[in-house]
Amino acid sequence: MKTPKSIHRLVCRKLLLPLAFCLAASLSTAQANNEKVISLIQLSDVHGNMLPHAGVIKNPDGSERYVTQGGGLAKNKTLIDQIRADNPNSLLLAVGDTTHGTAEVMFTVGDAIMPTLNSFGIDAFTPGNWDFGYGPAVFRDRFASFGPKPPLPANIRVMANAFDGPGVTAANFPSLAINLYNDVSGLPLPPQLHSKRVLSPYKIFNVDGINVAVIGITSAIVPQQPDVFNIGLRFTQGVEELPGMIKEVKNQGASVVVVLSELGLPQNLEIGRKIRGIDVILSAHTHETTVNALVASKRRIKSRASGRVHHLRHNETVVVETNEDLYLGRLDLIIDDGEVEKFIWQAIPVDDAVTEDQATKTLINTAEAPFIGNTVQRHTFMPGGYCPANNCGDISSRGLQLTESLNTVVGHTEVMLNRDNALEDGINNFIADAMFNISNTVVPGGVDLSMTNGFRFGDTILSANQVSPGQTFNDGRAAGDITLRDLFALFPISPGVAVAEFSGARIKSDLEVVLSAVYNRNPFLQRGGWYVGLANMTQKIDLDNRPFSSSGGRIVETTIGGAKLDTSKRYRFASCFPHGEALDRICRTSGGTNHLFFELADADDYSSSISLVPAINTEAIITGPRVKQVLPDRFVHPVHMMRRYLDSLPGRTVTAADTALGRIQTVDSTRVGNPPVPAPVSKIDPTLIQPPEGAGPKFFSGIIGNSRARH
Repeated sequence: MKTPKSIHRLVCRKLLLPLAFCLAASLSTAQANNEKVISLIQLSDVHGNMLPHAGVIKNPDGSERYVTQGGGLAKNKTLIDQIRADNPNSLLLAVGDTTHGTAEVMFTVGDAIMPTLNSFGIDAFTPGNWDFGYGPAVFRDRFASFGPKPPLPANIRVMANAFDGPGVTAANFPSLAINLYNDVSGLPLPPQLHSKRVLSPYKIFNVDGINVAVIGITSAIVPQQPDVFNIGLRFTQGVEELPGMIKEVKNQGASVVVVLSELGLPQNLEIGRKIRGIDVILSAHTHETTVNALVASKRRIKSRASGRVHHLRHNETVVVETNEDLYLGRLDLIIDDGEVEKFIWQAIPVDDAVTEDQATKTLINTAEAPFIGNTVQRHTFMPGGYCPANNCGDISSRGLQLTESLNTVVGHTEVMLNRDNALEDGINNFIADAMFNISNTVVPGGVDLSMTNGFRFGDTILSANQVSPGQTFNDGRAAGDITLRDLFALFPISPGVAVAEFSGARIKSDLEVVLSAVYNRNPFLQRGGWYVGLANMTQKIDLDNRPFSSSGGRIVETTIGGAKLDTSKRYRFASCFPHGEALDRICRTSGGTNHLFFELADADDYSSSISLVPAINTEAIITGPRVKQVLPDRFVHPVHMMRRYLDSLPGRTVTAADTALGRIQTVDSTRVGNPPVPAPVSKIDPTLIQPPEGAGPKFFSGIIGNSRARH
């Protein structure tokens, strides 16, 4: 005979009742059994998205649907309030890149989004790697809530706030990280700060009589990003500190342990497998959506269907992740005798049907006003090194200028543009082509290749093929329109554009490193974003069988301009150059020489003539907290390149042929002729974009898997 709980599960599964009804019924059953229910609300990797925008929603059956007004903080607030009303015993926990990702936050060093976030009642937050992107002074002033702050100048200046204005808007919620320390080697620090943590490591909440410890682990990859991000900061992986921190919070009475981790899904699953005492890991950084919850234990990783009650056994950890503002996570923990016995997970789509909270919308409208319509104002982004001794010069003619409405239509597309593939996607092909084609009009003799970073962030741009009758866009655009807002969401950071010379051997070896960071069998060696976008370049890659040895690689063949890559040849390579970097890099490739930088004749006019100029400074770019300017005053930004490229296309329209996939092909190099094969798919969850278990011979780690581990 079935118990009431098993009957409830059967009804939800067979009759396909609305998920909210099933969740409510599950909670009622738990409460009737004198069990306590705590709801964890997960807000992950918001990336500055305040307004509703287009997106792709994953359905539980694996299919997809398109939304024209998905996400946005006002819609998220509606859902947050509904969960809180449904269960007052809840915690709102935010993790991952939050103050970065759109023009509004970029041109205000994150300030534009802060009044809205501060109104949410966030219980705890752990920052992502891009939250460090405005320099350590901005980061400390925003998130560090205890201890004196070292007297360092901001490394990036934005005229409206961080320099002439009242200062950075501070968070009113606790920010947590066990793995972020003050670094005495990069900055003269007060003695009381030497090797101390920058943020609190954890916070313990009493929720309905249950002590819930929330521990934070911020990103460990910030040191591999531009140096201006982390002057005076030291990062660890967090795994060495975590067991001791779990013991500490349990000694203080915590019976439930939740970890907010920006390490990414592969590493968080491995932590769930290897470190005991964690009930939940709310994951961020990798921009995955775990429609079904993942449960990690020493032996295996299991997928558990959303909206159903699942038992959590001893030494099992629930690991879940939601992608930007298009989903809000709800994890109901059913607690008996002080321990998590069961859970229910739902990644709630923030789709067209969700209404906007009006109070939140008012805050957002205030933040948006200086960026749109007839209320638009000039915004200036001054990168590191551009304001020596706090003297920025003429701020209307230096730095990156924004003088147009973000709703300006700058082009059109006949095909959906979306970042949705770890290896190759249409957006990266579009950006790389823009770099390549425009560079060929600037550099005498042209360039040989271009690349672009494999970012995960950026909003979807829908064509008319994906928009159904009756669907409308928040900004009033027509289906297929590309706006200035879209371009900044694709590249919401501040590099300039440069050309330099690289050997074929260096290009190949550095791309092997990037590819390994995406598909490494060791989850702690999976770092950074996805693979790069290529222009005038193709590759054949074996992800299933390679590397054959510790010194081997996954790249089988590379062509540039239709000819096989020559390791002894030097190639001219045009792409982005981050401010403050050593003068040998371009777009995740080092070892370059003869750098020249693109400079606009008029900082306000993206279409004005471009000159090639040498670096302003070439040595001692960063000395302690001081940063020297390298790029020219009116540096060309990737958004300028995209706009010029769109202008060059017939009808300013991107076609399917322009962004067609196929520049990167996965092959089987163990067979004659290297025949094409499908890219590897995760066995843990086939809907994931990047396999957490990596790809290739398991000998090189094989740490993660959904089958029993053998050691």
